[in-house]
Amino acid sequence: MHQFTRSRLVVGAVALSALTVLAAAGCGGGSAGTPFNGNPTFQQQMQPNSTAAAQVAQQNLVSDLAQLKKDAKTLTKDTTVPGDLTTLSAALTIEDQDWQQMRHDSCSSMASDAQLVVFDAQTVSRDATSLQGDVGGMHTGDIAAVSNDLANIQNDLSALKTLGTTPQVTTATQVTTGTKATQGANHMISSVSKSANALSAKGTQYLTSAQQWAKQHTC
Repeated sequence: MHQFTRSRLVVGAVALSALTVLAAAGCGGGSAGTPFNGNPTFQQQMQPNSTAAAQVAQQNLVSDLAQLKKDAKTLTKDTTVPGDLTTLSAALTIEDQDWQQMRHDSCSSMASDAQLVVFDAQTVSRDATSLQGDVGGMHTGDIAAVSNDLANIQNDLSALKTLGTTPQVTTATQVTTGTKATQGANHMISSVSKSANALSAKGTQYLTSAQQWAKQHTC
């Protein structure tokens, strides 16, 4: 995950130092009527600091945009959760088939059929749990990475604005792409989770029905 790096602390520190110099220059570095941009002391002390801070902020912005592009691509290509839903659905189909077969078997097969449906139900439950685990991992992994990148970019832009510097690169397209990636992922997770809950509930229903059937049709 791309963290809020130490370089951002450097930007803040340098900017703060520059602003401190600005305040000092305004309060006692010249005559009361002398503007900041006409104060030689301010020009000598402030310019190197503000330039260094701006350079760091520009570098951070370029780096964070590249990281956002990479993380957004990874997020949009993450098919783990939809794949889990496919696996869960397949497991429920097998449970359904075994339950239907049980209803057509003789009473002598009831015990073994019931055990088979129990096994199927356990598989469905396990797959549902695995899906929810991957949902949590996606929130703390790919989605969090993109969200962190977006926050870093906003911090970079704020630093440049504070320093009175215009960004040297365009951010709108990549930020929009990253935002849409997180929104799409969250929407997908919500939809998949609802489907998974319904499938899991259906699996429990098959199990209960099969157990009741076995009790009623045992030889």
